[in-house]
Amino acid sequence: MPVIHITKTNVERLDKPTEGRVDYFDDTLRGFGVRVSPTVKTYFTMRRVHGKLVRAKIDTADKITAEKARRQAEGMLSDMGKGNDPNEVKRQAKQRAEETQHLDEEKERQAVTLADALAAFLEKRKLKPKTVAIYQQLFDLHLSDWLKLPVGEITASMVNQRHSGIAANKRKRPALRKVIAPGKADARRTIEKDEGPEPKRREASADGTMRVLRAVLNYTFGDDEEAGIVRVNPVRTLSRKKSWYKVPRRRTLIKNSDLPAWSKGVMAMENDVARDFLLFILHTGLRRNEAATLKWSQVDFEEASFTITDTKNKEPHTLPLSDYLDKLLAGRKEGLKVELEVAQEAQAAARITLDTLTAKQRQTITNRVALAESRLTSPYVFPGEGVTGHIVEPKRAIDTVTETTGIIFSCHDLRRTFATIAESLDLSGYTVKALLNHKQQTGDVTGGYIILNVDRLREPMQKITNAIQERIKKPHGQVVRLQARAE
Repeated sequence: MPVIHITKTNVERLDKPTEGRVDYFDDTLRGFGVRVSPTVKTYFTMRRVHGKLVRAKIDTADKITAEKARRQAEGMLSDMGKGNDPNEVKRQAKQRAEETQHLDEEKERQAVTLADALAAFLEKRKLKPKTVAIYQQLFDLHLSDWLKLPVGEITASMVNQRHSGIAANKRKRPALRKVIAPGKADARRTIEKDEGPEPKRREASADGTMRVLRAVLNYTFGDDEEAGIVRVNPVRTLSRKKSWYKVPRRRTLIKNSDLPAWSKGVMAMENDVARDFLLFILHTGLRRNEAATLKWSQVDFEEASFTITDTKNKEPHTLPLSDYLDKLLAGRKEGLKVELEVAQEAQAAARITLDTLTAKQRQTITNRVALAESRLTSPYVFPGEGVTGHIVEPKRAIDTVTETTGIIFSCHDLRRTFATIAESLDLSGYTVKALLNHKQQTGDVTGGYIILNVDRLREPMQKITNAIQERIKKPHGQVVRLQARAE
């Protein structure tokens, strides 16, 4: 180990090696040195602490003078002689600084209002607009009085009470009604609370609201366990106390015996867009929004297939068109042209008898033509009159079918009906999952090797269509009149 008298001039004269590093020690202050590497010169001290040789960095030569480095070295070597490791001192100081910083950050996070925390969560997460709207709606409906509250003030007790309160629907405001005393025509009217019937429990809403709150708080608090700061999410109390309601999934569908009546009720609808929409979901198993947002540009009649791009798992979903579906969509396109022609003919006929029509009747005819034109030029297979341009919620159509048939159902019930019929045909689980666009379970190695493209799904899709049509055409529960036997 070379020895020099460490001064500014002598250190500047030291040549930097092309590789490796060289340590130079001072000739007067034992343990004080300078390390020269290809890129930098660094002052250091070296001395045994509790029998262990410890090397501690002072600073680089471009940031500190040799004289100042010598003075610092004297103090450090003195402390090392007393058994103090400067590296450990630096480490502890750094840890205290980080803990202080984390504490400050934690205080800032806990001071954030729930409304700001939700906004930050929704901004950073890649969520669909519909999901964002649902989350916002849950908070506005069930946690509106917490939105201005700092998240650090939300306690486990508050979570437990609000969770049970949402489930019991206790936050429902009673209606008001006017009451007039009998026999007193000039009596003053009074307002009384009308509690109404016992509110329906909302356990699913309670669980859903708290799951979103848990996610927002987890995102806001972050993971500070490594820094020694443990901020327990107050929503965890529901798991510790086993308070989640665990509402079972809906398992309703259109029964085989109801399919003929249901189909008859759908076919009798005047709204042909809603009619074809319901039939399309039943024969494809698509989710409501997936079918509603289907565009003509995504339908390939030559390849007899269509592709849904905006899916739940964010992966494109291509399905084959069975013969029924091909005819349905072709008829849907042709039906739009016929609808416009009929509307235009009615408008032309109205011009002849213009004097006999009221202003309202003339406007109705004009509106009918405009609606038919907008439907024909719409990019969507199932156009709507709202701002989205496509059908959104066919509630009126569903209610119409329910009124005429007595069959209560939803769009997702049609998806469950499709899946149930597919399973009854002994199709493989991988095929059914591919048709429904369900992801394979994590760890399913076999599923990762199976590629079910549109051609592979063509035969299963046709089988399902045939099975649905057979159930629709099959009579159920026919009443047979018995002839009385003559005595």
